[in-house]
Amino acid sequence: MTQAIDPRRRALALALGAGPAIGLSGLGLSGIALPGSAGAVPGVDEPPPAQPPRALQLPEVAERQLDNGLVVQVAPRPGLPLVSLVLAVRAGPEADPPGRNGAAELLATLWPKGAQRGGRPVGAAELARQAEALGSPLDARSSWGLGTLTMTVTSARTDAALALLADVLRRPLLAAGELDRARAQALDTLRLSLGSPDEVAGRVLRRSFWGDVPHGRVATPAALQRLALADLRGFQATWVRPDRVALVLVGDITPDAGFQLAQRLLGDWRAPAGAPPVAVMAPPRPLDHPLVLVDLPGAGQSCVAVAAPFVAQAAADRRTGVVAHAVLAGGYSARLNQVVRIKRGLSYGVAGTTEALAPGGMASAQAQTAHANAPQVLALLRGEITRLADAPPGADELAARQATLVGGFGRRLQTTGGLAGVLAGQWAAGRPLADLADHVPQLLAVTPAQVQDFARRHWSAGALRAAVVGDLSATGDALAEPGALRLRMAELDLDEPALRKPR
Repeated sequence: MTQAIDPRRRALALALGAGPAIGLSGLGLSGIALPGSAGAVPGVDEPPPAQPPRALQLPEVAERQLDNGLVVQVAPRPGLPLVSLVLAVRAGPEADPPGRNGAAELLATLWPKGAQRGGRPVGAAELARQAEALGSPLDARSSWGLGTLTMTVTSARTDAALALLADVLRRPLLAAGELDRARAQALDTLRLSLGSPDEVAGRVLRRSFWGDVPHGRVATPAALQRLALADLRGFQATWVRPDRVALVLVGDITPDAGFQLAQRLLGDWRAPAGAPPVAVMAPPRPLDHPLVLVDLPGAGQSCVAVAAPFVAQAAADRRTGVVAHAVLAGGYSARLNQVVRIKRGLSYGVAGTTEALAPGGMASAQAQTAHANAPQVLALLRGEITRLADAPPGADELAARQATLVGGFGRRLQTTGGLAGVLAGQWAAGRPLADLADHVPQLLAVTPAQVQDFARRHWSAGALRAAVVGDLSATGDALAEPGALRLRMAELDLDEPALRKPR
């Protein structure tokens, strides 16, 4: 008698690594008895049954605030002599000065390119050698609402690693020569990306959906050329201050040791007078054009991208939205991949992302396809997103998507670096630590009816924005819909608030 297994438990078990073993038949070996074949041995050749989901183990996280306002979080993980350190700044591209898009990203690039250490300037090459001597690269990044400096070292080198990170964040050299090099590299990368349909579509989609608000602005060659050293130093002086910084320590370290270390190396950092600055926030202001077409002659394929409203990071139904988007774009068997790739073979796959930011959010889906197929792919993406309001997921479909989300979250928590990144993101978003413990139960509690209700409230046809970038001469007239804005690549100005054609 075969025992029935609940689909949600089966899907979760697979996502968390407790599923069936991989067979050997795919290796091209002959003579292997396959499950169900005449020579199969019961209990030996069959894959093991799915096991119950493994419980996610969240370590206790201790938190303390220093007198200067700097937050310290310590998550002990004894047993493996490693510690991941993150110095996080609650500021990103949304805080770029008007007309100076790219300042936050260039500043993060320059952090590891020189710092005052021990009363003397230390250049980029020597800083890199000092980091390598500790056994870790010095990673610097900037994203919406968050700039980070990160290292992972053996426990015995934690003090030295934090001393290095503290000097780099507090006392960067920000040398003119390093700015010139960083800008030249950024310009080369940007110019290369502007020849790629998917990169152009992503930038156009952001501007189309968010509009002329801080989260809708993107770095352009013209903006990068305008950036001066004074802009980066101004950003550093304004936003990099202890009352907007957190230190996250994860690994073989106790809370007491972490707090003492933070006090010794960061406790003397004094914040400037006055209240901490606050970035100007605004909800999305989508452009009037529901579709932006960019003609990129000579492109190998077209990229089709669609954006839909999402919720702000503090919204009560944020996790319902995460599950709803996963139903659409959360893996190979999700709906958008089903209709675009699996059933019709129009693309290698559909990629989807969500962002829940302080003033609002955006959910997106993007696929590359042959130029002639772009109108069909656009119709399929739009249609499947809006169809969710009338066709909620079944139990098995929902369980599979929830399993994907839970498995991905669980894998992030398995490493010290992954957990440190999660904690830094929680702090930057202003979410309490207790929110992490609720994450998986709330994902699993989402019902088909809640997914449908979310789609009905947020994903109407009129709320969508789309971009198609490619060789438009090969797409015919099917994209010439009312209200569409058509531009040649040479006419595209991402600094222009409305993306309209130049006069």
